Amino acid sequence: MKKECSLICIYLITIIAMLFWSVAFIWMKQLFDIGFRPITVVFFRLIVASIFMTIICRILKKNDKIDKKDYKFLFLLAFAEPFCYFLGEGFGMLYVTPTVASTMVALIPLLTPIFAWFMVREKANIYQIIGLIVSFFGVLILVVDDLNLGGKVVGFLLMGIAVLSGTLFGIFLKKLVDKYSAFTITKYQTIIGALLFAPLFFIFELKQFLGVSAGISDYQNILYLGALCSSLAFVILAQTVRSIGVVRMNIFTNLIPVFTAVLAYFMLREKFTLPKTLAIVVVILGLFISQLNKIKLFRKIKA
Repeated sequence: MKKECSLICIYLITIIAMLFWSVAFIWMKQLFDIGFRPITVVFFRLIVASIFMTIICRILKKNDKIDKKDYKFLFLLAFAEPFCYFLGEGFGMLYVTPTVASTMVALIPLLTPIFAWFMVREKANIYQIIGLIVSFFGVLILVVDDLNLGGKVVGFLLMGIAVLSGTLFGIFLKKLVDKYSAFTITKYQTIIGALLFAPLFFIFELKQFLGVSAGISDYQNILYLGALCSSLAFVILAQTVRSIGVVRMNIFTNLIPVFTAVLAYFMLREKFTLPKTLAIVVVILGLFISQLNKIKLFRKIKA
């Protein structure tokens, strides 16, 4: 019973992390609309996250000592995400809508089983494969319902970089989660990420940033992005990978376009139709199927 409750808690907090990442597309789009550039948004987002995670780690005393051989994996982790991922996502969102951008992120679970098998020998079972296919079909319904994407090829290519980076991020994370706390990993990830983005910001976007007229609510969005989306969400992600594996965790990312579509309806007044409602049902069904093997296991334990 205790293990079953623990699994349910993992599912719930993972869904919360997906919700954070979903609203991130809305907040970022709002910041772009007032004149902020992608590197600027991500740089300040990571500055906030670095400060936030350093304070949290100090309060909770989560300061694991890193083995020298693992620094390369921490660097690769941060280089994949946030650096390459956010460059692709940030610039890609200049050419595509939030719903389309989040839909492309749903490609990550399709690639993850392949990379996971070759790099960390993590296998996907039949339930995960079927659930993945069903869930992704639900994501496709969102795209079909919005054929007038208004995007450019370069936007899809940039989002493709984000997808590949997000996939590799999960693999590198798998190599670290069994040795270090989620808080320690996220702290180093955000600090390294901020350092990688700093030169790009000061060289390419500082002058433009100084000319932007932003209000308090805009800077609040950056605080939310840093504290919730680049800090707490990644802590949850690391804990989820440790508990249920990178393949099963990444299937949850198919919830992102669903949440984004709903949030875009309320916050950006994007249309919400019957096909989108059907898409939500299909995505959730696929997510449930992907977890069947785990659910059956805990039912046997309970019995």
